[in-house]
Amino acid sequence: MGGSIGVESTVGVGSEFWIELIRDVMPQIAADRGMTTGLAPQAQEKAPLRTLLYVEDHPANLMLVEQIIEDVPHVRMLSACDATLGIALARAHLPHVILMDINLPGISGIQALRILRDDPATAHIPVLAISANAMPRDIEKGLAAGFFRYLTKPIKVNEFMSALESALTRADEERVGAIDPAPV
Repeated sequence: MGGSIGVESTVGVGSEFWIELIRDVMPQIAADRGMTTGLAPQAQEKAPLRTLLYVEDHPANLMLVEQIIEDVPHVRMLSACDATLGIALARAHLPHVILMDINLPGISGIQALRILRDDPATAHIPVLAISANAMPRDIEKGLAAGFFRYLTKPIKVNEFMSALESALTRADEERVGAIDPAPV
């Protein structure tokens, strides 16, 4: 199989463990071209190009979502390795959906969400939380903070695709509402 396992540890600070695997030439997710993307058929046929911004500091998690998104028609992905860059990219590109890790260096995902919600330009963007913090109180805290959905790691592809489809639908509704306000 190949790859490596590593650890860095600092007394009084903590430890970081990682696993590096060799990427398969044909990713398992993409191996079955007959697999559905999880998006509704009408969304696949007529959908314009939409943008997902993924804010994630771990390369392995980023690569996994990249592999999943490669098979989703009409969705392109931008990425940021920390919340500060993620906020800047969100303001510059106004993505349709943001996927935000909770445990980021510097500014946390929850703090970044507050900043995005306080900015009129980004307040409407659905933000999906993703975290290894899977305790019920963590999920409740994330949803109470205003995340559109709270996904846990490891990523469950079907759950991720369902949440992404819901968030893209919401984003489309928000953009239509911003362009064509309801008559008075």
